[in-house]
Amino acid sequence: MKRRSVLYTFLFTAGFLMTACTQPQPSGQVGQDAASKTQATGTPSAVNLTFVSYGVAKPLYSKIIPAFQADWKEKTGQQVTFKESYGASGAQTRAVLGGLEADILAQNIQSNVAPLVEKGFVSADWSKRLPNQASPANTVMVLVTRPGNPKQISDWRDLAKDGVSIVAINPQTSGNARWGILAGYGALAKAEGEPAANTYLNGFAKNIKTLVGNGREATDAFVKNKIGDVLVTFENEIIFTNDAIPDDYPYIVPTNNIQVDFPVTVIDKTVDKRGTRKVAEAFTAFLFTPKAQEIFAQAGYRPIDKQAFATKSSQYKPVDKLYTIADFGGWQAVNKKLFADGGLFDVAQAAGKP
Repeated sequence: MKRRSVLYTFLFTAGFLMTACTQPQPSGQVGQDAASKTQATGTPSAVNLTFVSYGVAKPLYSKIIPAFQADWKEKTGQQVTFKESYGASGAQTRAVLGGLEADILAQNIQSNVAPLVEKGFVSADWSKRLPNQASPANTVMVLVTRPGNPKQISDWRDLAKDGVSIVAINPQTSGNARWGILAGYGALAKAEGEPAANTYLNGFAKNIKTLVGNGREATDAFVKNKIGDVLVTFENEIIFTNDAIPDDYPYIVPTNNIQVDFPVTVIDKTVDKRGTRKVAEAFTAFLFTPKAQEIFAQAGYRPIDKQAFATKSSQYKPVDKLYTIADFGGWQAVNKKLFADGGLFDVAQAAGKP
């Protein structure tokens, strides 16, 4: 019998409990005040961290954050509390740029960190400060279908067939969307050339039934509201969803796929202002420990730790050819080609309008 976590079921039936962005109170003296209290009492003062992440990450971090709190308390005697914000990944980066004082950012796409580097919020060496270019886990893209797969979806090219309606995510707001669009386009480009990939993209755009803001909204639209024939999303998201509901939704992992990375970084500008760097960096480092890697696996992600991966290996469907973003020239080149104003996705959308 498959696992049915009470927490997962509660999160799903409550509409996935999206937490709104929160702005911490001014706290420029946090580091100094904590040091003063420690000297006076011998007990480290509690520290509050603001953690900002993409929408579908909430179930994952609802397990990782308590594990870190317990580990840090045992090691240091210090209590750490968290303010958490989850939402569309692009919107989360814009919130930080707009004044949300985040100590830690966990993203689902590397290019959402780049604006923070450009504006001086994050150090340019952020991806070198942790293992695996600061990505503790990865996933692949999947095609979720209706029970029985009535449209006979088996691979990327089937998304462009006549009569197929797709629940898609807006690439202007979501990293999940950019990975999904690139995965199909890139697989066709590598296998058959760019003309075939462009034809696929035109068919994909024409078949979009609804375009939502983030991955969790897409799952709601497909599963709860019964919109569309197929949903393109992260593998970890459908594993979580199937754990949360009575009957599993079938899904296909295209054999030509892409490795989706989940980078994490401290926001240097905030942690230096608030005096929280030590604890914030300890949290990001904790994500690479065996304990956290097990939690990634339990949440449906593919952890980089081989032992943690092996404990849940049966839940991951095989991929024959796994591309990385580097195979397509990196996100700067991909964004310019596919997702910029007037890029190929814009052109495909315009061609698909009646």
